[in-house]
Amino acid sequence: MKLLTLLIFPIFSFGQIKADQKISILDKKVEILAPKELSTMTDDAWQIKYHDFPRPKLALADKTGEVSLLADLTQQAAVDSQMTAYKDFRIKILKKTQPGIKILVDGVKAVNGKYVGFIKFSSKATDQDIFNFFAFAVVDGKILSLSFNCTEKLKKTWEKVADEIIGSLKIK
Repeated sequence: MKLLTLLIFPIFSFGQIKADQKISILDKKVEILAPKELSTMTDDAWQIKYHDFPRPKLALADKTGEVSLLADLTQQAAVDSQMTAYKDFRIKILKKTQPGIKILVDGVKAVNGKYVGFIKFSSKATDQDIFNFFAFAVVDGKILSLSFNCTEKLKKTWEKVADEIIGSLKIK
């Protein structure tokens, strides 16, 4: 039995998705790790999924389009001490603009010396539920917005990866 366990375990460990590809944005002021399964979203894929919404500095997706990672610097001025208030404001806006969302967890935590506000929630798309993970931090006095989402059926696989991505955030 031990031999069988030793033979099967490596199969499962190789199939795991890991955030291990370094990505820099905003003139290398922001760095995150993302899995190699995510690559730059094509313009066509962007149009299909996000329509006329302005394209952010970073737009990654998996090959099926069921997983996305976006990042952009907003024009919203802020300081670290406002992160809780900003997170609460974003929750209020989400509830107002997307009735029926379910907040799973929210908070503010220290990540590599910076305060990061976050919101995990589920929302409805046209034909399925979506798991969302929004995170916010201050870069050069403005709000950096990170948005991860995947279909609800992929949440079990991808939520831990999303945690790794946000946990890898480094702001210089």
